Amino acid sequence: MTVAELQASIDALKRAKYSGVKRVQYTDRAVEYNSFSEMNQALRDAEAELAALESTPPSSFSLAMHSRD
Repeated sequence: MTVAELQASIDALKRAKYSGVKRVQYTDRAVEYNSFSEMNQALRDAEAELAALESTPPSSFSLAMHSRD
């Protein structure tokens, strides 16, 4: 999943949770959770995955500097 997709999933989970429903509609699917505990675990998992993606260091690169001293 991309960062944008994960963020959209997190937002949808939070909207459903705070609305008091256990069914979350995504663009291509719907998920109904058996309990709010299950929903909270899905939210924690998605947030952890997002944090891991966001903390991935960018690709390394080299910078060469030249001087005519």
